[in-house]
Amino acid sequence: MAVLQLGRGYDRFEAEVAAYAFIRALDALVSDDEKAVALGTTWNPAAALEANQDQAVAELIRYTAYPSFSERRAMVETAATLHGRDIVDEVRRKTSGDFQKGLLALVESPAIRDAEWIHKSVSGLLNRKGTAREILCTRTTYQLRAIADAYYLKHGKDMVSDVLGAFSGKERKLYERLLTFDRVESHHADRDQARILAQALYEAGPARWGADEGTFIDILTTESADTIRAVFREYEALYGTSLFTVMDDQFSGNFEKDLLMLSKFLLEPAKAFADIIHKALTGLRTDGGDLVRAIIARKDMDLWQIKEAYELHHGSLMRKVESATSGDFRSLLMAVIASVA
Repeated sequence: MAVLQLGRGYDRFEAEVAAYAFIRALDALVSDDEKAVALGTTWNPAAALEANQDQAVAELIRYTAYPSFSERRAMVETAATLHGRDIVDEVRRKTSGDFQKGLLALVESPAIRDAEWIHKSVSGLLNRKGTAREILCTRTTYQLRAIADAYYLKHGKDMVSDVLGAFSGKERKLYERLLTFDRVESHHADRDQARILAQALYEAGPARWGADEGTFIDILTTESADTIRAVFREYEALYGTSLFTVMDDQFSGNFEKDLLMLSKFLLEPAKAFADIIHKALTGLRTDGGDLVRAIIARKDMDLWQIKEAYELHHGSLMRKVESATSGDFRSLLMAVIASVA
């Protein structure tokens, strides 16, 4: 399938117009079973079906990739109040694969979306905890509280208990702190305090036999991002080595990966997401889930910064997405990227 030639297509967003157009596009989509029945009739409508599908997909993308978060929420609410249609449920029913995941990331509320991702990550037979690790390490204290509330409303269960039940040992301690303690929300970093914290990390790591992970957990989960950046600078100034190197030397396994991930997102969040995108696009198999979380779900927050960070280190994001992905999912990704360009 060729890349759909898309654009915003309207001068001013109107929720009623968007809701009607989106519902019509959903109604025009033909499921695989419906398509098989149609293609088996005397009249072979393959070309007409394909044209209608492309037009419907283009409308779905136009009214999700380009509008702002508040505009999309207005569209979803208008569809429910004026037309009695649940857009989220209908996207689940009428679409599939990575394209469906991308659309849902745009039409669901962020808290519900993240709660669903965490629930799938820590429950079930395929206990794939990487997604939960990423979300827990990249959301603010306020966002984590909202996600926990959405998790309870959706599943009737306590998210903290479910998450902690999926982890053990040092990892469990780390995520318990992230989920139950408030991170300092300050944009001021005191250099003297940062130096004291850097010294505490040295005493908890290289200065002793057997690292004290508790000190690393306490500092990395409760201090503000600006303070953590200052601590990293002061540590290197005092001891001539990076705290990343220290964590790599002192810890191992998933706990080491967790500390490194958390630190990278605190220091340079845009670059951290850019690195996730690069890995997803250059692996043996393109990871659509990672692209949904690192591109589509960041549209309303910092995607433009992520795009800049990616292109500083890896070249054109748009060209790489075009070459590494395909179909409707590729069109959606490219439209989301274009919306912040």
